Amino acid sequence: MLNWSMKRLIASVTASVLVIAVCAYVIACPFCSAVNLTFSEQIKSNDIVVIAKLVELAEPVDNPELEIPKSKFEITDVIKGDKIVPAGAKFQSLLVGKYPIGENFLVMGVDPPNVSWSTPMRASDRVVKYLRTIQNLPESGPKRLEFFQNYFEDKESVLAFDAYDEFAAAPYEDVTALKDKMNREQLVGWIKDTDTSTNRRRLYFTMLGICGKTEDIEMLEAFIKSGDRKKQAGLDALIACYLKLKGKDGLDLIVDTFLKDKNVEYVDTLSAVSALRFHGTEVEFIPRKDIVAAVRTLLDRPKIADMIIPDLARWEDWSVMERLVKMFKDSNEDTSWLRVPIASYLRSCPKPEAKSYIEELKKIDPDSIKRADFFLDFNDDVEEKEDSVDGAPLAASSNSAEVNITDESYVAHRLPLDKKTNLKSETGVTKTASTELDPNRLAVAADSAPALTPVAQSNVDPVSIWQIILIPFAFSIGILVLLWSVISGWFDRLIY
Repeated sequence: MLNWSMKRLIASVTASVLVIAVCAYVIACPFCSAVNLTFSEQIKSNDIVVIAKLVELAEPVDNPELEIPKSKFEITDVIKGDKIVPAGAKFQSLLVGKYPIGENFLVMGVDPPNVSWSTPMRASDRVVKYLRTIQNLPESGPKRLEFFQNYFEDKESVLAFDAYDEFAAAPYEDVTALKDKMNREQLVGWIKDTDTSTNRRRLYFTMLGICGKTEDIEMLEAFIKSGDRKKQAGLDALIACYLKLKGKDGLDLIVDTFLKDKNVEYVDTLSAVSALRFHGTEVEFIPRKDIVAAVRTLLDRPKIADMIIPDLARWEDWSVMERLVKMFKDSNEDTSWLRVPIASYLRSCPKPEAKSYIEELKKIDPDSIKRADFFLDFNDDVEEKEDSVDGAPLAASSNSAEVNITDESYVAHRLPLDKKTNLKSETGVTKTASTELDPNRLAVAADSAPALTPVAQSNVDPVSIWQIILIPFAFSIGILVLLWSVISGWFDRLIY
């Protein structure tokens, strides 16, 4: 029998894999990231869900070699699993903290008849009512979200967090369909409150972009021009919201403020690019040609131009091919990372002259061409496997500025493989980076790979491929084992 910790570990690993697979073809809230599993997801994944009152606190022990004592509970209400455990049944579970006798807790269990119980979470009458209500909601759609939006800033923080997570995981089309039921004035009030968390501001900006009015544009412009970090919290969603309401007439402000200005913070430029990707890939509000023209201005900043070259390929903007070839030839140690994305761009281009350029550039830097070929092959293999799911094409996914590092190709082409390189930023600050680390650049890796055409196999050491795949995977598993051996999945909600 697997114990509770092991089951939670397996569930976590499985969930992580599913998230990676599902996000490829389900476009969730584009600028939101779920913090925890929702209550609905947890209820589904457990055999038993009960409300139980505390009847006896465990006595503390001083001997660390003894088993940690458990507190005793009596089930007062069975939300799920009434055929397994009846009301009035008693059980023991580890309880974190001290509470008065008679306090009610939400507890979940798996693996009957020898049930492994989760760490109890204190539950008020409102929490119990909430849990019962969500079980009768539709599986998805605006009707479901309509219920959760009433709990965004609830005094019961556990409900506020769950409502946010429900929206963060919901398909963007479901959020859009909720437009007529959104409370615009309430959203504006939360956005103006500088104490609102960044995650929630992102969600509120996303929703305001759907239900906002022309009079909201002035407020958004003031935030963008303010330079105030608190007012610009969730900048990627703020810019996307502004462009949704202002349209293509708002592009000049974004380009001048975040793309052309070489003194702007890198993370702000990245946020602007993320917002433009959203408009260029996932919605059709501003003409694609205008989005591409705006993004293209970053080619004037060679030290960060590599982040948008894959976008130009994905959007089939072949008008800059000759310019990119020249950038490849002119690149030096400070801009050598441009070469791999440029080579990938040329490999993607269907024009016959692109092949000629590849052969020409191969004489200058064959290693960069080889690296580009390897990662194109790798991406093609992944895309072929994803495209086979139910025979349906997979939609692109937008990432915010705070994305995870998932693409080894970014590290591979960003720096020479055999030495450290001094990187001088556009503000004149010199930084040292190696093939393992480039912290100011790695964040763009997750959404830097365009849809590319197959190319010939390159000569790559199979051992290196396994190292690229297995080492990060083994490290992730080790971290998960360490975390879940210390705390259970309920601890996140307990601390709130």
